[in-house]
Amino acid sequence: MILWIESQRTEVIAAVTFGLSYLVVVLILLASAAIAPRRIAADLKATTPVMLTPLSVIAALLIAFLANRVWTNLDRANSYVAQEATAIQEAISLADGLPADMRTKLRASIGVYLHFVDSEDWPAMAAGHANLRQSPRGLTEALDTTMSINPTTRTQEIVQASVLAALERAFEGRRNRILLSQGVISPVQWVVIILLDMLLLTTIAMVHIDRRITAAVNTFILSTAIAACLVLLMMHDRPFAAGGFTLGPGALREIRIGD
Repeated sequence: MILWIESQRTEVIAAVTFGLSYLVVVLILLASAAIAPRRIAADLKATTPVMLTPLSVIAALLIAFLANRVWTNLDRANSYVAQEATAIQEAISLADGLPADMRTKLRASIGVYLHFVDSEDWPAMAAGHANLRQSPRGLTEALDTTMSINPTTRTQEIVQASVLAALERAFEGRRNRILLSQGVISPVQWVVIILLDMLLLTTIAMVHIDRRITAAVNTFILSTAIAACLVLLMMHDRPFAAGGFTLGPGALREIRIGD
């Protein structure tokens, strides 16, 4: 369910999340209204409001922890894509110092890789199917081509080493972004957040069980705040996947192979 919500557009994520949050509030308020005339209502009302403090602290710490990880992963995602694009562009530029036939072959292989990323690799990440077992078509050939060069001058030797280093950084950037695309907030963590949310709303309803308007206003405010936090987490939880905020291969598409 959570993965389906995260895979939707931002407005859909917000609508579903807020809708479900308000539905929970309505159900809790209806249950509170049904219990209010009963004798047990007096016992429930005796619940101390201080109970809200530890529950709020636990929920806030959990959300803060997950938010910190989500923002960190988002920064890393941008960094890995930039690293990969910069390394590829550097390899293309350095290729000018290689023999003409090898330069042409290297750039052709890089072109194949860029097409592979745009048409296969990135869509696979968006669908959650990308893995490191699949060899990056084009990039492997570019590495083989560079290693096969037999430099005849000191300059060509330096250029060859620099191109190899750039291609290795591109490999590393791809590996890191694929690994990062597989890291998401686990279902158990979502369940704990939702459980804490329901406990907070239920406690508020019990404390104000004889004051329905007060209970409704307080539960509405709290559910709105928590829903807003959940929307932000869901939007940015999977930067390479479809839905919410999605980081595309724009930096790689802007690379120009040259002649």
